[in-house]
Amino acid sequence: MTKETIQSFTYRITTANKTEMIAILYDIGRTYIKDALECLNSVDRAGFRTNVNCVRNTVKELMASVNTSDDLGRTFMSLYIFCNKQLTKAFLDFDPEALQVVDDMFKEFGEVYHQISGLDSSKPVMNNTETVYSGLTYNRSLSPENMTSGSSNRGFLA
Repeated sequence: MTKETIQSFTYRITTANKTEMIAILYDIGRTYIKDALECLNSVDRAGFRTNVNCVRNTVKELMASVNTSDDLGRTFMSLYIFCNKQLTKAFLDFDPEALQVVDDMFKEFGEVYHQISGLDSSKPVMNNTETVYSGLTYNRSLSPENMTSGSSNRGFLA
């Protein structure tokens, strides 16, 4: 994952509510899948396995977010277990088809969560984050963003 992609995800996370966080996790997983497939095409097996492990960590985060007290939550949990099995198969066999199955699922789930996030009017999960004014100034890396913070205490408050 490139530095710019990481910065983009970081910004999205700082402004996301609970539903948007899940949609972002799907996007992160798909980015790692794309990177893994690129590594496989360039015969970089170590990079492939590293990216597959990152997707597996994303699935673990998704599993941790599931409320298994109702049928929908249990269904999602079984789908995530299936994804984990496909990722294990991809990891062990260097199987791009198994990765593609997970990517297709993440694409569908991500689209649904992006639509649902538009209906979720809850506040962002993170409080006290930096304010980003895009397009107003240029920093040293020529990124058109200026981040300012009112205090040094950012992110989640305990």
